[in-house]
Amino acid sequence: MRRGVVSLLLSIAVLGLGACAPGATRGAASPADNGSAAAPADTMAAADQPCASPDTPVVAVIQFDNTTAQYGTTVTGVEDAATARLITLMKESGCYTVVERSVLQDLIAQQGLESLDPIELAKAAGAGYVVTGVVTRATIAKPQVGLFGVSVGAATARVEVDVRATDIITGEVVVSMTGGGDASNPKLALNRTPVGRISYDDPTVGPLLADASTHAVDQVVAAIRAEF
Repeated sequence: MRRGVVSLLLSIAVLGLGACAPGATRGAASPADNGSAAAPADTMAAADQPCASPDTPVVAVIQFDNTTAQYGTTVTGVEDAATARLITLMKESGCYTVVERSVLQDLIAQQGLESLDPIELAKAAGAGYVVTGVVTRATIAKPQVGLFGVSVGAATARVEVDVRATDIITGEVVVSMTGGGDASNPKLALNRTPVGRISYDDPTVGPLLADASTHAVDQVVAAIRAEF
């Protein structure tokens, strides 16, 4: 009799464990459930973000200035590359109508002047926003030399771009920021740090400057796209 009761109790316990086990399995979080399998939406690249405005703002981008000489070396052409990169990214986003440079040049020629106030120029072109900028820094640092003349680290470039975006109707500066970009190349052999005057298209350091400039402008465009 006692043996029969014990057997009955053991059978009930086994059935209870079997009923619980499937429930625990169904409730367990899979990698997809806890987010480890896919990045959240807010980590998308700026180029993948939706447009900030339901409209399509008309934007005039004025040729950037170049004040890189303040760091001892003038990098010619970096302002052209930064301006072109910003225009390309804004056009490719599909969020803006960008006034062509030829239109701005024609307006300047019609006035018989070398330049016009950026806001007045953009207004004459029918733009609602104007973007102006200055490439303030474009520097190259060679690797440090350690013991026994062995190079330590990598050749590095730093480019900084100050940019403003202004709402022409209200006069409000909606974006004002400095985008900074860095790039390095441990295989780049430099006998000395470039000084004086170098070209952005220099075959030795040009690619390094191009990478740094791209990173700097990408930051600025992300800030603009977040505002309008």
